[in-house]
Amino acid sequence: MFKNDLSMTNALDGNIITPLINPDKINLLVVTTTTTTTTIVTTHIITSTTSQKIDKIEQSTSIDVNLTSNLSTTQSTNVSQRSQPKEAFVTFCNNEPRYLALLRILLDSVHAFSTRPIIAFGIDVDLDIDEKQYPRIIKRRISQNDCGSSVYFCKIHAIVSSNVEYGVLMEPDDVVNYNVDVLFDVLHVWPYPLPLSPRHPDDPQNYHHFMVQHNVSARTTPYIHAHIIWNYLAIPFLTNLRSLLQQGHFTGSNFDETAVNVMLWKAKANHTLCKYDPYFTYSEAYIKWPNVTNCTNYCYTAFVTLHGCKEPNISSDLLSVLKANAGKPAIQTPGMGGMKHINDTSVTCCYPDSKPSPIHPLLCEHNSVK
Repeated sequence: MFKNDLSMTNALDGNIITPLINPDKINLLVVTTTTTTTTIVTTHIITSTTSQKIDKIEQSTSIDVNLTSNLSTTQSTNVSQRSQPKEAFVTFCNNEPRYLALLRILLDSVHAFSTRPIIAFGIDVDLDIDEKQYPRIIKRRISQNDCGSSVYFCKIHAIVSSNVEYGVLMEPDDVVNYNVDVLFDVLHVWPYPLPLSPRHPDDPQNYHHFMVQHNVSARTTPYIHAHIIWNYLAIPFLTNLRSLLQQGHFTGSNFDETAVNVMLWKAKANHTLCKYDPYFTYSEAYIKWPNVTNCTNYCYTAFVTLHGCKEPNISSDLLSVLKANAGKPAIQTPGMGGMKHINDTSVTCCYPDSKPSPIHPLLCEHNSVK
């Protein structure tokens, strides 16, 4: 049904210097918030990646949405700060036993490795999840009738309905690694009004008729996997996308994934995230390190999350292995290069047909797509 090394922010005396995007100015505003972080010391480290100032951002992209739109008002305004966080993971599920078991493992991994809450939407159900066992879960409910013609479109409806300013979409068959909060670091320095997704290792080439329907003449990025992360600047784009899905567009091919790709190309997006969400069977290289294995296929991977396991017992075992290997280098390099840390400037997780973005090491910039 459903298809870091630790935080790159700079720890200074218990404070985190985090650039936040000021919607009224073209520059980034540096503010100070308090949190707890752990630092891994490696060679070739970028010392101030996320605190760099981005000046005079050129808004070279254009999207056909109202950029003055606010966050979704579909949720009750009478909510506590806990039930309406500014930052959160977002997921969706039903009470089918196998998927509910997978969701619990996802929750286990988030509670083990992240400081953020997770908003879990039940699709026409109240999720059978114990909030005492998972104190950072925020349970909500959406109707499939509001998603569009396919249950897959509930992904976009959940994102918009979450009302978060910085969000990371997860699916029940995902398991997060120890470095997952680095995705929120990316969102705090991402300056454009578009969501981000990781590069897909394979291009299905099944979207061309939808490109024609939506007047998209060319792809501007490689095909992406619909594990979406976003900040508040992308809410108008996502709200417009939800409206299209509710109207019946993109029914077919890869559904929500096709929709996100085509509409990002229409908006002339030119960034993707590194492939941070490999299929769970490709975790061997990460787990075996420092025993180096020769990477010949699907290299340029950042092991931040793993996806696709539909068997709860296997997913649970995988989480146990990730816990035992927490802190390992997470960037897989081609050949016999082995694993490197995300903030190691001697390597990149971007494919050779792209270039590392100066915004963040997990971002790749694309100038042309064949």
